[in-house]
Amino acid sequence: ALFKQGLGCLGTLYSHQHTFVLRLTSFPDGHKAEDQAEGTNVAKYFDRGWCYTEQSWASLTKSGNLSLDLGKMRAGKVYNWSSLTDDCTQDGGRRPPLLPSAFAAELEKKSFTNGKDDKPLVKRLYEAAFEEQFGKATELFYEDLGWGDAEAAQLAEVLASGAAPRLEELWLQRNEIGDEGCKALAAALGKEGAAPRLE
Repeated sequence: ALFKQGLGCLGTLYSHQHTFVLRLTSFPDGHKAEDQAEGTNVAKYFDRGWCYTEQSWASLTKSGNLSLDLGKMRAGKVYNWSSLTDDCTQDGGRRPPLLPSAFAAELEKKSFTNGKDDKPLVKRLYEAAFEEQFGKATELFYEDLGWGDAEAAQLAEVLASGAAPRLEELWLQRNEIGDEGCKALAAALGKEGAAPRLE
């Protein structure tokens, strides 16, 4: 009973605006998948259902530097907090949020050890976390993530859905969003009910 209760809280833990999520997306040098215990999901990080779900939760409303892809660290480099966040959020290190329908479609391509039970469960948990976090978000800090037009368009879909009715501030500076991305965002925010408190 406690395991199921804890499982139901995972979305809140990963998606909460003030928790850090550190993702180890690649194995250390010398690691061999065949050395894992029988039945272990040895698919690559980005092909695994639970890993994808955790990454997606962490991409909802959390500030950009609170979700880091440690697989982007470079061997031999000495890091401080600033250089760590720079390397671990760029080039796909931090993706934009997905609508629950887009998440569910992408999830079909991922592998689970127990897919029959886990897929419907994580779809429900993702949708609940999405609604919880966007429903209460007043500020979204997505600055300095290396996002371009494609990422802006993905964010625009979320905002156009009306998922963030309390949103008052949207921070996107120091990205690489061009005219097309700005047009997508403007169109989304121009929709009635998209973000009525955003000025």
